[in-house]
Amino acid sequence: MLVGRLAGGETGATEIRDEAGRSWVLKWEHDLATRARRREGVALAERLRVEAGWPAPRQEVVEDDDWTFVVQELRPGEPVTRLSHPLVDELLRLHELRLGLARSGDRDHWADDLLTTLTVGGQGYCLHGPLRTHDARTRALVARIEQIGHGLDPDALPAADLVHWDLHPGNLLQQRGRLSGVVDLDFVLVGDAAFDLVTLAMTSVAVEADPGVRSRLLAVALDDLDPARRGAYVGHLLVRFLDWPIRRGRWDEVEMWLGQADRLLDGC
Repeated sequence: MLVGRLAGGETGATEIRDEAGRSWVLKWEHDLATRARRREGVALAERLRVEAGWPAPRQEVVEDDDWTFVVQELRPGEPVTRLSHPLVDELLRLHELRLGLARSGDRDHWADDLLTTLTVGGQGYCLHGPLRTHDARTRALVARIEQIGHGLDPDALPAADLVHWDLHPGNLLQQRGRLSGVVDLDFVLVGDAAFDLVTLAMTSVAVEADPGVRSRLLAVALDDLDPARRGAYVGHLLVRFLDWPIRRGRWDEVEMWLGQADRLLDGC
């Protein structure tokens, strides 16, 4: 039974209910390349759930002609709207548990994906065009990020872990202050888990946080990163976080990221 669209996220998801009254999340893809990535993501997300003990939803893939449907267990809890030190402790524990979970037979497109988004942009996201045409500041920033990408050695981007790829507070669920779910594992891939820490640290500005949490996350994410990885990860995320709000006319968000860009890229 169709219940309705779930709130949150940019692409959305639909809640459905089975005959037993259990709720599930339904997502679908039509693009051939994206369908392959979704199947890959489901398999790797299951590894995170089973081998690393992540509170991730169970998922099933259903193929129907030109469509791929993904049915996910609806995890309990509400999106995280305030980051606390105990919650960060839980997240860092989960981070450690997924290190080194890549296998020799896994598809490795980590460096290629990052270099593409840094130098020319992605497919439907991480577009360079909006930054190039918005104003002189975004034009200079995207030129700097492209330069970082062109100067990167792919071998400087390790790929031994499993990466969520969009680990921000809106994709974390909590109950009574405890982490109850990590969701939107649509594009889990083999890569460098440090990327997720950078994502979480940068997006911590979007929610309230206990004193010291943001500085703690930034230190954990950035202090031990070499300049090559810091430039790649921060540069990619700045394009991602600026492209969409420029296209959507969310100017306060654009100004917020422009105000932080130089500091985040410092030393790259």
